[in-house]
Amino acid sequence: MLKKTVAVRANFKIVVTSSPGDLRLTGWERDEVSAKTDGDVLDLVLNGETVTISCDDDLILNVPRGASVQVDHAEGDVTVRSLLGGLSFGSVMGDLALREVGALAIGSLEGDLSLRVGSGPVSAGQVEGDVSIRDVQGDVSMEMIESDLYVRGVTGNLSAHTQSDAALYLDPAAGTSINVTAEDDILLHLPANANATMTLSADDDDNITVQVPAAMTSGKNPRSVILGNGSAVINLKSEGDILVTSESSEWDDAAEFANFGEGWGIPGDISERINRRVQEATRRAQRQAEAATRRAEQKIGQQSRRFAFNWTGGRAGFPMPPAEPVSDEERMAILKMLQDKKISAEDAEKLLAALEGGS
Repeated sequence: MLKKTVAVRANFKIVVTSSPGDLRLTGWERDEVSAKTDGDVLDLVLNGETVTISCDDDLILNVPRGASVQVDHAEGDVTVRSLLGGLSFGSVMGDLALREVGALAIGSLEGDLSLRVGSGPVSAGQVEGDVSIRDVQGDVSMEMIESDLYVRGVTGNLSAHTQSDAALYLDPAAGTSINVTAEDDILLHLPANANATMTLSADDDDNITVQVPAAMTSGKNPRSVILGNGSAVINLKSEGDILVTSESSEWDDAAEFANFGEGWGIPGDISERINRRVQEATRRAQRQAEAATRRAEQKIGQQSRRFAFNWTGGRAGFPMPPAEPVSDEERMAILKMLQDKKISAEDAEKLLAALEGGS
């Protein structure tokens, strides 16, 4: 394992130019940056008040909690914990899981997004997987989500567009604005004493259901609803069904994204929805398999370069040459096992390396 450490001040900026493997990023109380990798390359460069980091494998990174971090490109999964100085991601090809972070900006994400406890605004361009956001003290803006959206405990404004379902558990403060568009169903759970002015739009009048005591409604589609003094503004637009409810017994224990929309007592093309979600899951598995293959090929190339010198075969103390390259049939068999979840991405890399004659 390679390890490098550099002393910094808390307000320094950390830039990860490229992370070919998984990235684990943690904030700590020390005034230093520590980087570890199992790969063969680890660059840690201090220039003024910026630390630039790059490697050729998985990366474990500890930085001051108050530092701002910029990740230009990550090919694997990314996990972040206890980092309050601000985060930005250019592109992430795996999943992104964050807990206890400050401001967050994401360009594109091919996997799922999970955020628990945030103290700053959150924005994202395109997310191909599911989005789950809980307990954010600030505004949330999701430009385009290709799968499901789950939000609970966002205190600021919320703006989101999802190509699938949206489940929202909110208690909007006076003056806040909620704007959500979904190409499938929307569930909005509000407290019975919520204060909001709502506009609900669906493909059909019968697709809109409001189950909130003392709600004042007018119109059919769009339907206007006033709750309490109407101090928050909520606009929901759905190509499926919209349910606004304050009933808690049925929804508080509902699993995120599990059988969402079923049991509402309203019709829907369940078969088409299931087929679409299976296709989305298959595409995500293929992307993860392709990323694992790229990382394995990089490692194989590095290993081959290590043996690119004049050696005496079989003599003690000298490495044996690599075996024949992995055939297409062998590679496809490994990828099929990875896609079927019979092996992990790490296991796939080890199998490919072993077939090439590596350790």
